[in-house]
Amino acid sequence: MEQEKAQIIKNHWSIDMVNVVGNLRRMPVAFILNNGEWICRRENYMWQYIRKFENGDTEVLITVQRLKFHKHFDDPVWVQYNPNHLENDDLKQLERIMYSIDHTHLTRVDLACDIYNVDLSLYDFGLFNVTRDIYRTLSGKLETRYWGRRKSERQIRLYDKANERKKHGKKDEIPDWAEEWWRLEFQFRQGKVDSWQEEIIEKMSSFHVLAVDDNDNLSETEKAILERVNADKYNFKKVGKEKAAKIRKMVRENVGFDTTVSDLAILAFNEQQEILQKQLNSLMTKYNIKPQTEELTRYFEDAINSEQGITVEVDTDDVVFKNAMRNVAKSISSK
Repeated sequence: MEQEKAQIIKNHWSIDMVNVVGNLRRMPVAFILNNGEWICRRENYMWQYIRKFENGDTEVLITVQRLKFHKHFDDPVWVQYNPNHLENDDLKQLERIMYSIDHTHLTRVDLACDIYNVDLSLYDFGLFNVTRDIYRTLSGKLETRYWGRRKSERQIRLYDKANERKKHGKKDEIPDWAEEWWRLEFQFRQGKVDSWQEEIIEKMSSFHVLAVDDNDNLSETEKAILERVNADKYNFKKVGKEKAAKIRKMVRENVGFDTTVSDLAILAFNEQQEILQKQLNSLMTKYNIKPQTEELTRYFEDAINSEQGITVEVDTDDVVFKNAMRNVAKSISSK
């Protein structure tokens, strides 16, 4: 029975990360962050709320960073958090922060798809003109793969979630029935947040694995070409435009590829997307987060990527500030 269950490909979608920006009300950051496990990165005015594990590992739950002046904000601040990882005490920390920020706007949303019981190390997206970065373990096994640049409007990440859990000493989090556990993460920023449903279906429709030998309608030449395309070794510049367009069309239409995983993932997404939208709407309503604007998103993404902190004058005799810095010192010294 268990063996039969392990053969079933399972899919689960979730909101994996939320990024917002806003204007910090006129109060010391230390007043907001004076409880819990906070680590202060003074070099770029970043504060990270963490969870400590018995094996010494830490997990960043909430990140808060103050940024340079912007024409729409007197005291701009950026907040990042994963709603799935926050427990009751963590949610109180988040609420304390969010209720201290005005004019909050959404800048980025990450959606994740957990796929179980199938090895995705050979899978690819039938996308062209997209950068691909691959990272492998010392043994040569695929560990993480990226499609798209970090600063692009959308980026896709695939990684071995089971291996990641094992590396962090959390093997017990891997389901007993899961022979494989991979995670696909879709990152949306700028103009793509509002169209994430369409983007997910469009991209997942091209997620496939090479299966030329299962298609009797393909010639040996076409099989060889598709194999080289799949290995990123085919030089489209050396063939005519008409032939290049034909090959790209075959890849986009999944000719010679197996799409079983993507078909099941899209089916699961169609069943779960209404719940995901309600969760996102609930988060935005609860914390009064407005929809994104392209101008603000681009500015804050650039500021965050360049780690532009600001010089903040604080009253070092302030009791709240002293308590907060004492907690920070304890957090750092105990690491």
